[in-house]
Amino acid sequence: MIIGIDVGNTNMTGALASDDGKHVATLRRKSDRAGGAKAGVELISEIIAALQKQAGGEGGSVRRIGVGFGGPVDFERGVALLSHQNPGWENTPLRDQLQQRFGIPIAIDNDANAGTLGEWRFGAGRGVNDLLYVNIGTGIGGGVIANGALVRGAQNLAGEIGHIIVRRDGPVCTCGKHGCLEGCASGSAIGRRASEALGRKVDGKEVDALALQGDTTARRVLDGVIEDLAHGLGIAIGLVNPALIIIGGGLSQAPEQLYLAPLRRAVPRFCLAEAAAHIRIEPAQLRYDAGVMGAVALAMS
Repeated sequence: MIIGIDVGNTNMTGALASDDGKHVATLRRKSDRAGGAKAGVELISEIIAALQKQAGGEGGSVRRIGVGFGGPVDFERGVALLSHQNPGWENTPLRDQLQQRFGIPIAIDNDANAGTLGEWRFGAGRGVNDLLYVNIGTGIGGGVIANGALVRGAQNLAGEIGHIIVRRDGPVCTCGKHGCLEGCASGSAIGRRASEALGRKVDGKEVDALALQGDTTARRVLDGVIEDLAHGLGIAIGLVNPALIIIGGGLSQAPEQLYLAPLRRAVPRFCLAEAAAHIRIEPAQLRYDAGVMGAVALAMS
């Protein structure tokens, strides 16, 4: 059997699956955001141990583990380089620490690559050999499948669409640069932009509700977000020419008329007409479980 672990900023999620990726069980726990790597590794270990016990109770054994981490990862060495959201994970040899505890082969990658693999193998990307996966939540991550293979890049940083610059005079991103797509169009950015426009504190869900109710200020904020998203996607389309763009994360679960429909209309203004005519933009099918099932897919690969 296989275990997949999604190391998120808010939650740690584990999934037990059969050798062919069929889901068996899910276990979710709140992350210790202040505890850094030490607390994180302990929580991951607890989840693995619990799922191992469940596998044993069903007459099976865990032979492989995949881990998707919420931050940049040195894939070859299995090292979590840092978390942009939670401190204390800098240069953590996560693969080796877990392998020493459990004696099981373990693969570790960033959560965006894991989510890409999950949607490609189990979700909206099945049967598509050229796609772009964009996860829009607290931050924005992404991954690329080209010619039927995950593209990693020289430092395992391919697909980092969240850090494409879409506005040179834009807000400061978590990476320290100005005008990154993540700083302009993530869930956090939507809340910030709307709070500034409305003159009071709101989050992304409230912005969505206000826009659905016809609030012109909220709708204007979302129009700006769509413009920035379309700009970033247009750049990516020009580089990798995907047949499909999969939008994951919280934004994919909002009513289609708020984001996906206007995004489909806006993207052709930012890329070649030939590419726009043949591209589909669809919501992720695995939704919240894209990361953890991607970790399962990572273990399988």
